[in-house]
Amino acid sequence: MNILKYMRELEVYMNKIKFFIFMISLIVIDQISKVLIVMNKEVLPKTIINGLLNITYCENRGIAFGFASGHVHFFSILTLVLLVIITIVVYLKFDKMNGLYSIGAAMLIAGGIGNFIDRAFRLYVVDFIDIRLFEFPIFNIADICVVLGVIIIGIASVINYRREEANGNNS
Repeated sequence: MNILKYMRELEVYMNKIKFFIFMISLIVIDQISKVLIVMNKEVLPKTIINGLLNITYCENRGIAFGFASGHVHFFSILTLVLLVIITIVVYLKFDKMNGLYSIGAAMLIAGGIGNFIDRAFRLYVVDFIDIRLFEFPIFNIADICVVLGVIIIGIASVINYRREEANGNNS
């Protein structure tokens, strides 16, 4: 019986390591992309796919889509508080999380950290992915991580709810 307990603890520990590596990898990719954009901003915008995608340097001094521009310190503190809360919840619930929850949580936290780093050190967020097919705000890899993380967590929640409902465990 003890060996099963230790095997489960080892599995949770290994999953935490994978979670951490995935999260750090996303942060590194986000930050490298932003450094490359800043280093090459004088040659931007560049068309990647004509009429569809440009790489355009943009300084976002607000939150999503530039909303509430000029309140960088407030949003930095708010982002940090939210990241701490989300990280604590993930840490406390990690051994009960399935793979989808873990992936979504890692993406959500990584995206939050990526944009927090920008706000803390640059006082703005570097955005550069410019979809030209339709009118849409310029965004970055951290933004993609946050949006996909929320979507994945939502899907995992629906799957979990339906599984519990099918098993009669939903009260």
